Order: sequence, then C-alpha cells, then structure tokens
Amino acid sequence: MDVPDWLAQASRICVLTGAGISTDSGIPDYRGPNGVWTRDPDAEKLVTLSYYLRAPEIRRRSWLLRRDLATVDVQPNAGHAALVDLEQQGRLRALLTQNIDGLHSAAGSTGVLELHARRTPLPPTARRLAAGPCRRAGQITPWTLRAGSVAGC
Repeated sequence: MDVPDWLAQASRICVLTGAGISTDSGIPDYRGPNGVWTRDPDAEKLVTLSYYLRAPEIRRRSWLLRRDLATVDVQPNAGHAALVDLEQQGRLRALLTQNIDGLHSAAGSTGVLELHARRTPLPPTARRLAAGPCRRAGQITPWTLRAGSVAGC
C-alpha cells in the first residue's frame, strides 16, 4: 500500500510539518538547493540556542528576521489547503509545525501547535514558559526591534 492509499483510508491522522510545506508559498527552506543555510551557512547561528544566548548580535539578527518575515506577502498553498480539508473531514487529530510563517492558520487550520515560535504575540503565561533560559525574552517588542535593541539573556 502506498502513502496516498494509506492516507485515503486513515481515520486518525497526525501531521508534523517543517519548512518544506511552505516553499511553494515562496518561503525558502533551510537545507535545499536555494535554502537559507545553503546560501548563508552563518544563518544557522540565528536558530542555534548556544549562539543566541551568548551573542547580542545573533539575537538582534534573529528577531529582525522574524520581524521581516511578518512583512512578506505570502499565501497558503495547496499543501496547507489539503490539511484544512483533512481537518474539516474530521480525520486530522493534530497538526504540529516547526514553521513560524503562520500559513497553516491563514489557510484555516485551527489548533495548530507551533513548536518553535510564532509571529503573533503569545499570551503572558505562555510567553514566560517560552522564554526558557532567556528570562527577558518577553520584553522583545516591535518597538525594541525598530530601535535596534534586543533584550539580553
């Protein structure tokens, strides 16, 4: 049985997505031929915790990258729409994503579990939990990004 047959028969489906689902929306992946890390190997430092914690410039670049992503005009693609369809059929039990682009929600998926980060603000309790070892992460705001400063860890 190949994957399309298996999927057509499945009644309880959990999906984990990463950068690959959003490439058709114009967002590059990380390791592919035109990937962010392929074109700029130093860019991997922006998402590596040890660099993030010890280097203010890495934190600044990381948050500026997130800010800039929020201004890019991208739309959900057929992959996102297919997951919405599975949800509407009642067969999608969980949708977990490593992406921070918000395209699953924009497509209409509900209850998306965003594993790494999100573009929209977290509620205060979640913000404290997400800060982890960087206790002042909740202080990062659009204003601090415009000012060019990022809270230290």
